[in-house]
Amino acid sequence: MIPPVKFKPSFTMCPECGKRLTLNSRYGRKLKTSSGIFPIINEIMECSIHGIYRSDILGSIVSPHCTYANDIMIKAAMEMFLDGRSSSEVSLIKETGISDRHVRRLAGMALTIFSEIHEESLDKLRKEIKSYILQIDGTVDSDFAMIVVVRDAISGFVLYAKKCHSESEASIEEIFLTVRERFGIPAGIISDMREGILSAAGNVFPRVPIRICLMHFLRDLGKDLMDELHKALGSAINRAGIKSKLKAILRNMPDYDQVTLYEIEYGYCSKRNTMENMSIRRILEKITSINGSSGYGFPFSLRHLNFFNACKDAMKHLADLREKTDRRETLDLISQIMNNLSKITKNAHTDHMAHDLSDINSLVFQKIRNGFSIPDSGNLSEEKKYDSLKDDPVIHESIGIIMGEFLVYMKTRIEAHIFSAAKHAIDQYTKWESYLYAKNPEGTIPRTNNGIEGFFRRMRRNVRKRCGNIATGNILTQSGVQLALFQNMGNRKYKGIVFGSEDISSVFAKHRKHFRKDEMTRKRKMELVDAGTEKILNNKIPDSPYNNEMWEQYKRV
Repeated sequence: MIPPVKFKPSFTMCPECGKRLTLNSRYGRKLKTSSGIFPIINEIMECSIHGIYRSDILGSIVSPHCTYANDIMIKAAMEMFLDGRSSSEVSLIKETGISDRHVRRLAGMALTIFSEIHEESLDKLRKEIKSYILQIDGTVDSDFAMIVVVRDAISGFVLYAKKCHSESEASIEEIFLTVRERFGIPAGIISDMREGILSAAGNVFPRVPIRICLMHFLRDLGKDLMDELHKALGSAINRAGIKSKLKAILRNMPDYDQVTLYEIEYGYCSKRNTMENMSIRRILEKITSINGSSGYGFPFSLRHLNFFNACKDAMKHLADLREKTDRRETLDLISQIMNNLSKITKNAHTDHMAHDLSDINSLVFQKIRNGFSIPDSGNLSEEKKYDSLKDDPVIHESIGIIMGEFLVYMKTRIEAHIFSAAKHAIDQYTKWESYLYAKNPEGTIPRTNNGIEGFFRRMRRNVRKRCGNIATGNILTQSGVQLALFQNMGNRKYKGIVFGSEDISSVFAKHRKHFRKDEMTRKRKMELVDAGTEKILNNKIPDSPYNNEMWEQYKRV
C-alpha cells in the first residue's frame, strides 16, 4: 500500500504579520494524475488575522476541491485537439475512472486557459522572434464563420487567430494591424491571391515583400484553362453509365489463382483459361481503380481524362488479347467489356473533348508546372530545400522560355483551344509575375502557402475524427480561434519560450477556475422566484429597497 503524501504550506509563520499559523483542518483524499492514483493528506493552516493558507506545491498539482490533477487536463486536451482522439478514447487511456463528459470539460478548460497564457506571453514571444514571415489563410466550413489564422512560416508558431465573417480588405487590415502591434514588421509575407489580403498587406506593411503561393497560382490557372472542359467530359462519361457495369463484371469474375501464378513464376501455365481470366481481371482493375489523384487534386490530376485514357488503353489490350484466344467464354467476356467501353471511346463528342483537354493539359499547363519544378506526387517536402535566392533566377528563366514558346505557338496555325489557353496563361503570368518571385534579402519567404494549408487540414481532420462531418463546421465556429492557438502546444520551441523551466501544469494551475460558477444554486433560485411570485399576487412587491419607515428614520438622523 502506498503511504499518503503530506502537503502543507512551506512556512509556519504568517507572511503578513509574522504570527504562528495554527491548523485549520486536515483531511485525506485521493489524487488522480496521469501517472496514477495517490493518497494524500492535506493540512490547511490558518492565521487568525489574515486567514487561510494552503500548500503551494499541491496547488500547482491540482486545484482545490478537484479530484483530477492539472496534468490530466493538459494531456487530455493535447490528445483531443492535437491527436484527434475522442473524449471516450481519452477516458479509457487514462485509466483513472474519469468520465468522457469530464474529459470534455477539462479539455475545454485547457483551451480557454491556453488562450490566456498565449496573450500573457506576447512579450516573451516578441523578444525571441527576431524575424518572422507572416503566413495568413482562413478556413470556413459550410455557412459558418471564417477563422483567419496568422502564422510564422519560419518557426511554425500560430501568432494570432480571429473569427471573421469574410476575408474582406477591412477585416484583414484589422488583423494585420493587431499583428504589427504585437510582433512588429515581418520580414516577408506569403498568402494566396485574394485581393483583400494583398491590398490589406500593402496598406499595413507597405515596404514588405509579398509573395503569392505558387500552388494557388497554378490551381487558379488550371481551373481557368480546364475546369469547364473537365466537368463536361465527366458528365459525358457518367451519362454513358459504364462504371457500375464494369464493376459488376469485375465482382463476378474469379479472383487471382495462386497455383497458376506459381506456374507463371516457373515459366509455364497448365490452365490457359484461368490465365486469360486473370489478364482480363487485371485490365478491368486498372480502369475501376482510377481516382486520378497525385496528391494535389484538380487541376494537377484530371480524373475524368485519366479514366477516358484508361478505357482507351483497355480497348487496345483487350483487342490484342482477343487475337490470341479462341475460347468462347473468353471471347464473350472480352466482347461484353469492349461493348461497354466503346460507349465512351467510340463517341465522337466525348473523344473530341478528351482530345482538347489533353492538349491543354500537356502543351500548356503541364509545361508551366514542370517549369516551376513541382514534383509529380503530392509531397512537397522538397520545398524545405528550395532556396529562393539561388533557385528563383533559374525558375524565372525557365518560365520565361516557356512563355516565349507560347508566343511562337500563337503565331502559327495552332488549334483555337490551344491558342486561347496559351494566351490566358501568358496574361495571368504577366499579371502575377512580380508576386511569384518576391523575396527578402535573407531568402526566407517560402514559395507556397502549404505550411498553413497543412495546418488547417490537420486541425479540421482532428475535429472531424472526434465529432464527425456534420458537427465540424459548428465546432470550428465556436472554438476555432482557441483550437488554432492550442496547436502551439505541439511546437517544442514555442513551449520552451512560453513556459521556460516552469512546469507546464503549474502554469495552467494559475489560470484554472472551478467548474461551478459563482452564482446561486438552482434550488435557491426557485425559492426566490416563488417568493417573488407570491409578493406579486398579494400586491406586496415594492419597486425600491427603501420604505417609508426607513425614510422617516433618515430624516430624523
